[in-house]
Amino acid sequence: MYSTRIFGLVATLAAATCSAAPFRTLPRATTNQTSSGGPAFGQIYYNCITPGQVALTFDDGPYTYTNQLLDVLASYDAKATFFLNGQNFGRNMDQEPWASMIRRMYEAGHHIASHTLTHADLSTLSSADRAAQMSGNDALIRSIIGVAPTYMRAPYLSCAGECLAELGNLGYHVIDASLDTKDYENQTPDTNGASQAKFDAELGYPDSSAPIVLAHDVHETTVSLLTPHMIETLRARGFKTVTVGECLGDAPANWYRS
Repeated sequence: MYSTRIFGLVATLAAATCSAAPFRTLPRATTNQTSSGGPAFGQIYYNCITPGQVALTFDDGPYTYTNQLLDVLASYDAKATFFLNGQNFGRNMDQEPWASMIRRMYEAGHHIASHTLTHADLSTLSSADRAAQMSGNDALIRSIIGVAPTYMRAPYLSCAGECLAELGNLGYHVIDASLDTKDYENQTPDTNGASQAKFDAELGYPDSSAPIVLAHDVHETTVSLLTPHMIETLRARGFKTVTVGECLGDAPANWYRS
């Protein structure tokens, strides 16, 4: 969602292949196929399926503030979903300190998903370049945690028609959001209250609401101000915070493929 530096696909895929370090498989069951009866491939999901559950999601990382966000989530014993870009803000996520942040996410039980390799607008790309954006990001994530995600979010929430069908054929569940905090418009302590107020106004109550919430771990005020506010508000209203996989009724074994 956040405006980024875009790299050439040839160079980025070469970097993804050459820089991938040996990995160790972390302790989580994985399968090559998602479960029957679970969320469909190539379908856009905006909400959790069970009222009272809320999925907090963070796009565009890892970044400078991601470890701080992991600390905040741990302090509340809350799980979240991270939509990662392999090459964003001039960094490669398989290099340090980014790779260690991603391993920490995974080992803590957060849900890791794809946000493409370079934050490209998938709707503007050819079929081959769309596939390269996804496979390149998968390669980097796999080099870090030993598996690749089956969940993704399109940058700018821009993917429909042929793009969506192709992502389905590639085996991805496509995640949008029903509650956009617009934190990228409210990045200062003085303005972040607008995102908090938007969250409060649109959240609803657990008898009928189950939003997937969009935020970004690349903004310091999202980490230090908005996230604690969201979690405290959710708990005050009686919501349960879950990962996207859990909120769609999908077993953790199906969130990744080898």
